[in-house]
Amino acid sequence: MMIRSRMFLQLALALIVGGAGYPSAGNAQSPTSQSQMENATNKAMVRRWIDEGFNKKAFNVVDEIFAETFAINGRLINREQLKQGMRRRLVAFPDLEVTIDEFVAERNLVGVWYTAKGTHRGEFEGIAPTGKKVTWFGFDLLQIRNGKVAQGRFIDDSLGLMRQLGASLSSPPPQGLRR
Repeated sequence: MMIRSRMFLQLALALIVGGAGYPSAGNAQSPTSQSQMENATNKAMVRRWIDEGFNKKAFNVVDEIFAETFAINGRLINREQLKQGMRRRLVAFPDLEVTIDEFVAERNLVGVWYTAKGTHRGEFEGIAPTGKKVTWFGFDLLQIRNGKVAQGRFIDDSLGLMRQLGASLSSPPPQGLRR
């Protein structure tokens, strides 16, 4: 009985102080907590792109967050091309404000559902400034590799935005009526 108590006491002490080859609870990091930390880091990176890049118009954040070249909707572009696209939006909507509605992160993917609002004060997609206040939404799914955005898939309510600006869709003329 005495030997059993003593062995139990030794085992308990070993578990408490992390000896006898057992990792201490303070030093162990579960895969779940590591994954949660990576997800939080990736989400913070994407939040910076939205907050600083669009809302504060600090385009240099693109250089810190995106890989030198990356794919957007399957098309390879570079950082300068992304900044040009951002500038076009901000020229058309100088008071643009992007609000993050939802974040989803898993593994190396970050999804962000957003709402964008702005006043149409500059040319946009061939439409002269209207002065209209517009709102549209979108979803971006970004893939992070080596701490940088390496790929993205962007969808937004372009049709709704264009309608708010007064654009209309017209069907092409029937085959026999083309000139």
